[in-house]
Amino acid sequence: MDSLIANRYLPLLLCLSSVLLPTCARSAESDPTLALFQAIDERLGYMEEVGLYKAKNQIPIEDLERERIVLNDAKNRAASQGLDPESMETFFIAQINAAKAIQYRYRAQLLIQEIPTRNVDLQTGIRPALDQLGNDIIRLFAVLLSNEHLLNEQDRDLFLATIQRNLLTDADKQALFSAMLEVKLAR
Repeated sequence: MDSLIANRYLPLLLCLSSVLLPTCARSAESDPTLALFQAIDERLGYMEEVGLYKAKNQIPIEDLERERIVLNDAKNRAASQGLDPESMETFFIAQINAAKAIQYRYRAQLLIQEIPTRNVDLQTGIRPALDQLGNDIIRLFAVLLSNEHLLNEQDRDLFLATIQRNLLTDADKQALFSAMLEVKLAR
């Protein structure tokens, strides 16, 4: 019976998904606030893979040298986009803290389960994607702020609904959003 239902309704579901998915994508393209939130969620979505790579290679989660590089790059990119570098640094520190929280929690899960065997390449696979998403996040902040759209408390619910990482607590999300509220244009 289930296969009969699936065979009967699968074409309809595929048709609806081809109509609805582009509509959802267009809404993110036309709404820079949603696009920003989705880019942050996507960037955080890589953190379990980063944690897996570090676990397999017995690397500590905290890498202060890499954090300094990320923060300096973020400040430089922010300045080139007309954003206040210090406020962007504050946001990226919050984002790094959220990323580390996910990695620590994932690493704890790996203590009680078998480590996945899939290959993960931090240097050539994950890091370039993280760098690109970092650039996108800064650019989207610049677009929002240059159009005089300041993030405010009315955006909090959309942010909380958009950030879907299961190892991120509500407190982590709240701290990240609060740091976002501090990002501003350069004077």
